[in-house]
Amino acid sequence: MKNKIIKNKFKLSDLIDPPLSKLDWLLFFIIAAICFITFQQPDLIHTGGSSIAYLNGHILDFYDYNVQYVGGNAYLPSTYIMFAIWNIPIYLLNILTLPGMRNVPWIAIMWFKLLPSIFYIISGYLIYKIGVDNGIGIKKSKMMAFIFLTAPLAIFSQFIFGQYDIFTVFFILLGLYFYFKNDMWKFIIFFGIAMTFKYFALLIFIPLLLLKEKNILKILRNGLLAALPLLVEILIYFKSTAFKSGVFGFNAKNYLFNAGFETTYTSISIVIVLFMVIVAWAYFTKIVDDKSLFKWSIYFSNIVLFLIFGLSMWHPQWLILAVPFMVISAIINKHFDTFMIIDIILMLVFTIFTVNFFVNNVDQQLMYFGIFKNMLNSNFGTVISMRSIFIINDQKLIFSTITGIFLINAIFKHPKYMIDKFDESIDKHWGLVRLRFLLGVAIWVIPSFIVLFVSLIV
Repeated sequence: MKNKIIKNKFKLSDLIDPPLSKLDWLLFFIIAAICFITFQQPDLIHTGGSSIAYLNGHILDFYDYNVQYVGGNAYLPSTYIMFAIWNIPIYLLNILTLPGMRNVPWIAIMWFKLLPSIFYIISGYLIYKIGVDNGIGIKKSKMMAFIFLTAPLAIFSQFIFGQYDIFTVFFILLGLYFYFKNDMWKFIIFFGIAMTFKYFALLIFIPLLLLKEKNILKILRNGLLAALPLLVEILIYFKSTAFKSGVFGFNAKNYLFNAGFETTYTSISIVIVLFMVIVAWAYFTKIVDDKSLFKWSIYFSNIVLFLIFGLSMWHPQWLILAVPFMVISAIINKHFDTFMIIDIILMLVFTIFTVNFFVNNVDQQLMYFGIFKNMLNSNFGTVISMRSIFIINDQKLIFSTITGIFLINAIFKHPKYMIDKFDESIDKHWGLVRLRFLLGVAIWVIPSFIVLFVSLIV
């Protein structure tokens, strides 16, 4: 009995030795919870607060009604409907009864944040299901889900920035799940829904469709079907001036298509040209079996994500869209360990760029809507800031490094670098997975708390 007790005692080696353990999950939930209550960006308050208009009965005039309260809304109805349904309890309890951003109780903000966090956990389960169904094995698929959930960029987007891009990720993953099950109708439907949250889903959908479908008429039909949810939501509100100025006023193409070069008469968009090449490449690629389909679909998705995040400007929370594909392609890659290290480097340069580009917005300022907000004083962010902690401030250098990492992720995730036996063990690299998680999150969290601590003692 004594020996048994000794054997069950915690050892330092448990932090570096495989396999995935209860301690890993416990650390994930503790760290996620700390980030959940500590940090928040105000976009969530705007969106969650806006949704109350639906609960007040303003269905068809949603966008026009909200102008007086929040200044306007930039998303299609899907996002606001999702939050409106979720917010029924706090509406009935009179915690929040009018749209707006001012005087929103902290408990309401946390309630807003809980909804996408639940989608985040379910998305991890979908990653697991995709892995099991595609021969990665139960054990390794659980590890893959954990690697997704603990990805530093994903934790930043969900628990630090506190956004809801996970809705798009969830429906993309649901579409992928049915894509690999050869259920094309559900694949089309769920990608169509994903597009109503973020248009980027369309850029992933097209190569995947052409990789599987070679009949031109069926391609056109399936493309139109996928666009239906988007078109329906636009048509319902198209007469609204506030809808058109809000939704169409936020022009994503200004972010996406700017990279290019000038000719004598006009400019050429590199993103558009390369996307056309990817689409043609997917169409002309011959799929021989399910394993081949899995490899090529993940590969093409990674190339598209290089166009979106490597050659275009982005908002920090958007990068969670790339994480599922980066994780799935890494876990079946011959150089899995290398990509875990690259993830740490990516989080570092991402953080340096973000705090230098989004000054006094996406940096220590995220603490203003967290549990420590009452501790913040006039010294906070002035005596020392996250920007001053990360001394490098050459934005061109840092952004170029991020672009390089996404290009590496695209090129070296080619099927020829993928293992044939998907369930091949990664146990020996589990220490790197833990390091990626703990160090990756620490890159943001520790400097934030240093800024808070210094502001309190000076």
